[in-house]
Amino acid sequence: MVIAGAGVAGLEALLALRHLLRSQVSIELVSGSPEFVYRPLALAEPFGLGEATRLRVDALAANQGATFRPDLLASVDPEGRTVTTESGLELGYDALLLAVGTRGVEQLPGALTYGGASANDAYRGLLGELESGAATRVVFAVAAGLHWALPLYELALLTAHHARERGLDGVELTVASAESRPLEMFGRRAGEAVAALLREAGVGFRGASAPSAVEQEGLVVSSGDLLAADRVVAVPRLEVAPIPGIPQGPAGFIGTDLQMKVEGLTRVYAAGDATWFPIKQGGLAAQQADVAATSIAACVDAGIEKALFRPVLRGALLTGAAPLYVRSEVGDRAGSSAAGAAPLWWPPSKIAARYLSPYLAAGDEGPGPPLDDLPSLHGEEQAELAAEHQEAVELALAVADADARWKDYRGALRWLGVAEQLNLTLPPDYAEKRRAWSEAMRLID
Repeated sequence: MVIAGAGVAGLEALLALRHLLRSQVSIELVSGSPEFVYRPLALAEPFGLGEATRLRVDALAANQGATFRPDLLASVDPEGRTVTTESGLELGYDALLLAVGTRGVEQLPGALTYGGASANDAYRGLLGELESGAATRVVFAVAAGLHWALPLYELALLTAHHARERGLDGVELTVASAESRPLEMFGRRAGEAVAALLREAGVGFRGASAPSAVEQEGLVVSSGDLLAADRVVAVPRLEVAPIPGIPQGPAGFIGTDLQMKVEGLTRVYAAGDATWFPIKQGGLAAQQADVAATSIAACVDAGIEKALFRPVLRGALLTGAAPLYVRSEVGDRAGSSAAGAAPLWWPPSKIAARYLSPYLAAGDEGPGPPLDDLPSLHGEEQAELAAEHQEAVELALAVADADARWKDYRGALRWLGVAEQLNLTLPPDYAEKRRAWSEAMRLID
């Protein structure tokens, strides 16, 4: 088995195959990056609310009995069942999973294009302009055809929280979206919850207003109106690099069936952002990887049932305070949409991945049971559960403070980890305490 790519889909597939087949299959993991970066939390870094988790890919591969090859996929020979890497290495395979991901391309010239951790310095610069008064109006542009807009809503809410915490007067933030309502893909209930968050944070929403162009005075939208802005923030358009030997469609995306088998090829599968599925999101990439893993495992053990890709959207919206959890089955948004301040899956995580999320949450203790959904509650039950969840977060922070007073920094950091797992991010003062306590523990050791 060869897995090309060590992002969410690649690592999830590795963990899923080991769960399904144990040691019955030899796995080679090919990736140009020796480090896995948990990208959804990267956007919390400019605000001092947390840090993106980083994981050594070679260590995870070794833990799972796989061979890690620090290289990039160059081409595939489907008939000969071999792949060639950029270094010229040729690897044979019985089954191949393409989890190569995408590359970002600027789609709105003149905007600050936020594509993850690499844009954090530029976003810190934008926050500095708001603090100095050099800029006061920011528009977050959700383009037509953008099927995963959650990061832009998070940036808007986190920026509003940042301005409020610093007492910045006159800051005007607006989301201009091709959607008719916020996070439209999640359905009515989740959309209403996000709309309420925007109102509470003082962030304007301009729906049915697809961004058209950035001008010196602001953002022009599809109606021809100009939204006055000093800065415009957008996310990149995605495309897949050419892979000789693999059939690819527009922008390089790879077509598959619902078992994630690449169209027209034998024992070649694809999962993650590089596939045809229009919504690009880590949780969906993990679901595709799980489906592909069952198809591959069934080639080894006929008793394993092949799954079909039935996408369920799960998202945790960072707000600066408690996150908002949203869940919806794609194609049944009205009936299945759920939203609330309490987790809708366990363990709570930014990316809801069946095997990777428990692996990351467990640390040195070893992963617990696979991720599973929790029932959605409404009304008083939802409010009570949210209050209990917040109490648990506050208790973990209080115990961390107590341990630190006794100079038990290892225990304090452990409790901060609990709070962060429950709340996804830490309050800025506790993020600073973590740095100080880590340094104190290093000096003691």
